[in-house]
Amino acid sequence: MSYASAATVARSDRRRTLLGGAIGHFIEWYDWSIYGFLAAIFAAQMFPASDLTASLIASFLAFALGFLGRPIGAFVLSPLADKYGRRALLSATIIMTGIGSLAIALCPTYAQIGVAAPLLITAARLLQGFSAGGEYQIAASFLNEHGATERRALDGSPQQISIGLAVLAATGIASLTTKIFSAEQLTAFGWRMPFVVGALLSLYGLYLRFGIAETSAFRNQEEAQSHVSVASIVASIAQFPRQVFIVFVIQLGGFQYYLWMIFLPTYANLVGGLDRASGFTGSILASVAYCIGVPTFAHLSDRWGRRPFLIGSAACFLLFSYPLLKMLAVPNLSFGTFAFVAVVGALFIALNNGVIGTVFAELFPTRVRASGIGIPYAVSAAIFGGTAPVVTTWLHQAGGPLYVAFYIMLICAIAVATHVFLTPETRGKPLE
Repeated sequence: MSYASAATVARSDRRRTLLGGAIGHFIEWYDWSIYGFLAAIFAAQMFPASDLTASLIASFLAFALGFLGRPIGAFVLSPLADKYGRRALLSATIIMTGIGSLAIALCPTYAQIGVAAPLLITAARLLQGFSAGGEYQIAASFLNEHGATERRALDGSPQQISIGLAVLAATGIASLTTKIFSAEQLTAFGWRMPFVVGALLSLYGLYLRFGIAETSAFRNQEEAQSHVSVASIVASIAQFPRQVFIVFVIQLGGFQYYLWMIFLPTYANLVGGLDRASGFTGSILASVAYCIGVPTFAHLSDRWGRRPFLIGSAACFLLFSYPLLKMLAVPNLSFGTFAFVAVVGALFIALNNGVIGTVFAELFPTRVRASGIGIPYAVSAAIFGGTAPVVTTWLHQAGGPLYVAFYIMLICAIAVATHVFLTPETRGKPLE
């Protein structure tokens, strides 16, 4: 093989590796985002209640319950990835995500099967949560272990970019769905179509992952791991209390992510009367800004270090969350105001998300990397991420945007203190 053709094959393999590592996260976040976007449409069908707000809260409670599956999935799947390898577990997680999406798409309504309808929706969300409990940390380990030391954050960034692309795709499909179908068709069956798309994407993701190679970092310690039990892998996480705490605190920022990137159009509709089509369009702009910001900040962190971006993101939300949310709580909220708030918040999130996957991977050794990341990440996501829509709705009803902002500011104050006093600079750390 000539040098040119060998280089072409190497580039092709690298592209497939990056795409294969990120595709599961794309599908996971597409499924979760499309649920958040369309919940207000199918809430009354699946979660009937005395009024629309009660139905909406019930549907978001099912969204939150899905996060309960994350810690379970993290405890089960993460040590299996540390013992048996990243690639096999990545194929398993993408299958489970697709099954959950198909179950939601095909679920009969409450009028057809009674209480079994919300139970089936909740079960599907739990399965997707179980899958997500393994997907993030295994993919983060996989991509960063494949990445070159001098550009590790940039090589690992497709996973985080895929989140923005997934929300972008979900926003676009949700917007297109609401325009193609009439209100009656949308309520009757139209809302199901985006979930069918999610199931089909899972099949494509499974195809991609069958063709990617295991990481050299895992292969180099595979023989040693074959003699280690799954239980001992979980137990060994206790050797890294500071690292576990840092992962937990960083993931507290999931609240800002879910609020800005998923729930914000619904929130703007509730507090400012913004029509849903305008909200979806504004979210598309925010997702584009996020997708540009993540690789940019990741590349800069490969030069300047990770901590400045972690601190910067938390500090920005600490200072500006109330002014931004206050801008939404006005009568006849304009599209321009909403788009500005959405884009600025998305860039604040990109500051954080451009580096967190790589920071997580650099905090732990290979033998416990997936477990060390996954368990605290999933617990934090379950507590603070999955409850974001419900907590935001409740806080706003209790005290308006000031109460919502106080909650964000408390999270960010904890994050700033943690990164200033506890988080080490990990740039350039060897992963093997």
